[in-house]
Amino acid sequence: MDIQQIKNFLVLCDTLNYRKAAEQINIVQPALSRQIQLLEHEMGVTLFSRAKRTVTLTEAGIFFRKEADRILQDLNRTIGRTAQLHRGEAGEVRVTHASSAMNTVVPSFLVKVKQKWPDLKTIAQETSNFHQIEMLLARETDFGIAPNIMLPPEVNSKVLYRENFVLILPGDHPLSGKRTIDLAALKDETFILPQVATGAGYVEAILQICQDFGFKPKVAHESAHSIGVLRLVEAGLGISIEPVSSVRGANMHVKLIELKSLPQKVAMTLFWLKEREKELKRFVEMF
Repeated sequence: MDIQQIKNFLVLCDTLNYRKAAEQINIVQPALSRQIQLLEHEMGVTLFSRAKRTVTLTEAGIFFRKEADRILQDLNRTIGRTAQLHRGEAGEVRVTHASSAMNTVVPSFLVKVKQKWPDLKTIAQETSNFHQIEMLLARETDFGIAPNIMLPPEVNSKVLYRENFVLILPGDHPLSGKRTIDLAALKDETFILPQVATGAGYVEAILQICQDFGFKPKVAHESAHSIGVLRLVEAGLGISIEPVSSVRGANMHVKLIELKSLPQKVAMTLFWLKEREKELKRFVEMF
């Protein structure tokens, strides 16, 4: 049994006439009769009742017609879906990202993908720098987007944008009335930062800022998520340094002082596996 036999069977079901069916299929009538006989022999059933001038479907034939039609429709959908996957029009694309990236590049990327490939499922997951690399190497994500991340050699990347850091103070902090500040004045403050292990590269940049002003920050609380950092600062539990984009749109009782003069900048980086370069190129170009 093959697909063409099933298609020919369905044509005969529609016409209930061997001559007309053979003409539609563009084969000779004896060849069609032989195909149907082989089909019946293979299944061990009679599909058609044949009288001298009429052809009708048996009960088994009616059932097989219904199921064969469904199978062919499923097959056609599968073939079409496979072609869509090949062209990048279906399936899914998975992106892990830092908090600040959701305030900048992630939404616009998801919109572009949805506009170009409506059937392509998009999955965005916020997580730490460390877990982004873990997930990428395990092929649990297709791309990662993170600030100042340290990447292994099997990963390619491109910087999407650079921006300043911002100092975040509680709204009633003694220094909150200042527009600029000497960061050396923060040496006795408690800080809220991500763990060094999970924020590899990014946390080091913040520690370098503090070191340049002559102190090592005293970390009282650790949070890898910007909203968590902001809530803790608002509650008066410490201060923090974040990318400008992390605090975009924040409506909280905190004071933000952009650190424009610092040499350290936030480099928001898109990264992916080198071995998937060709496969993912069309998505990389959308950022």
